[in-house]
Amino acid sequence: MWLGKLPSGSDTARTVTSLFNKRRSDRCFGLFGKTCSIDMQARNLAAILWQQGVPSRLKFKYHNAKAIELSHSVDMQAGIETGNRELDRAPRMLAELNRAPARTRINFLLLCLFLGTMLFFGGASRADVMSLPIVRLASVVMIAIALMQIDHQQWMVIRVPALFLLAVGAIVAIQLVPLPPQLWASFPGRALYMDALRTAGIDGGWRPLSLTPDLTLNALLALLPPLATVLALGLIGRIWQQLLIPLLLTVIGLNALVGLLQIASNTPYFYDITNQDAAVGFFSNRNHFAMLMAIGFPALACWAALPQGDPTRRRTRSWLALCAAAALFPLLMTAGSRAGLMLGAIGAIAAFGIRMRRRSHATASNKGPWRPQLVMLIPLAVGAIAIVATVALSRDVALSRILEGTGADQRTANLPIYLTMAKDFFPVGAGFGSFESVFRIYEPAQSVTQEYLNEAHNDLLQIIIEGGVSSAVLLALFLFWFIVRSWNLWWYKVRSPVELLGRTGSVMAALILLGSLVDYPLRTPWLSSLMAVACYWMLPGRSSGAEGSEAERGLAVLEA
Repeated sequence: MWLGKLPSGSDTARTVTSLFNKRRSDRCFGLFGKTCSIDMQARNLAAILWQQGVPSRLKFKYHNAKAIELSHSVDMQAGIETGNRELDRAPRMLAELNRAPARTRINFLLLCLFLGTMLFFGGASRADVMSLPIVRLASVVMIAIALMQIDHQQWMVIRVPALFLLAVGAIVAIQLVPLPPQLWASFPGRALYMDALRTAGIDGGWRPLSLTPDLTLNALLALLPPLATVLALGLIGRIWQQLLIPLLLTVIGLNALVGLLQIASNTPYFYDITNQDAAVGFFSNRNHFAMLMAIGFPALACWAALPQGDPTRRRTRSWLALCAAAALFPLLMTAGSRAGLMLGAIGAIAAFGIRMRRRSHATASNKGPWRPQLVMLIPLAVGAIAIVATVALSRDVALSRILEGTGADQRTANLPIYLTMAKDFFPVGAGFGSFESVFRIYEPAQSVTQEYLNEAHNDLLQIIIEGGVSSAVLLALFLFWFIVRSWNLWWYKVRSPVELLGRTGSVMAALILLGSLVDYPLRTPWLSSLMAVACYWMLPGRSSGAEGSEAERGLAVLEA
């Protein structure tokens, strides 16, 4: 073996020598442009030397299983893009987890416990839900634990989402500051209320900017779960966050099972005000349940693409991901959420983009036998049959509502009213949480029924109605950041699990934002916490702790 310019006693030389001393044979497709039997540990050679800055080409010799001496010239840059994709990173990740400090493990368990609390008690958005005190108490405890441990390096990693949430909280808190009567009456949209006070003979007095201060305080407290999630994520290294993908899939699976029980037996439902006779899972709204199912597609794609050194396990994981994805579409159709069904289609398309992130780099020699490829089509065929059966049995509630246009006309008809409300209360807004009360003034008489509109079902526009110009500016800044980060994550090829999580987070955040155009998912504690996780994954890849060492520095890259 030729070690080029490496010093004989250097750590890299010893590493390379040890790699060749470990003789474990395995099949490698396309590492040297053809199928051959080589030392499995030698796959790491190109990546390690390329990272160490050795000459651009390396010549070495080895013996295959038949003791035939072969000689190859390996391009180091190509090694990082082709042969290095077969790098066995899974054992290295396990080693990093085992070497992690006890405090990091405890923090990860606390984060899992906190997210579990959000799941079981944070599935509704109403201010009068009895489980909200549990959600907010858990958030306060998590924030206190994080603030006692977080250091400067960890804060620098999470400062963008944390400062954004603090800025939102500042805007909401300002609306609770009492103002003199003359100043309060001078703001747009307050004249009608001032006349009503005079007519009732009530003294003006000092009043907060918000028309519904109690609901604005509730909106301020609603920021606690996402803030606690961001701070808790800052306490663990990037390597630990890969374990959140199986946790998310477990949550999706539990919701799916509960949803199937609700469809089959009309029980259990966890909230008094909910969509009866529909699958809602641990939520109170079928739209939020369907959105979580749609997020399952990119989550499954990320799980299937995470490092796995054993090719058999890798194929098994991909097959299981396809099976789970095939079961999601029939469930989305029976849930009855039109937005969820469309978001599911978008999520499935984006999932193929995540899963096939390196298809352009594959070569003909990377293609395996046709029979394993054919086996991968079985879940898709079963899923197609299930979809046809769902339609045949008239359980395709979501598809039927899309074709019939049920309820869509009313939401479209309210759009001019929303724009009028935003203009009348611009630039200070009506106050967060005040939409339901204010809308009653603008609601046409012919639209009044026994049902009422609790939210605008267009969260991005409702934010401007309630928050005014300051909220519009923050929303524009967030959308700008999201677009720039998504562009950077998708324009360049995936080189590490951190970037794979970033792509997954961008798809998850995009689905939640698209859902916010027709609903209000971010007003539920669980989905707001999930949005915080997605945005954190989108941050530039930097280690947030001492434990995120070798596995996070790019020495190991994803396998093909």
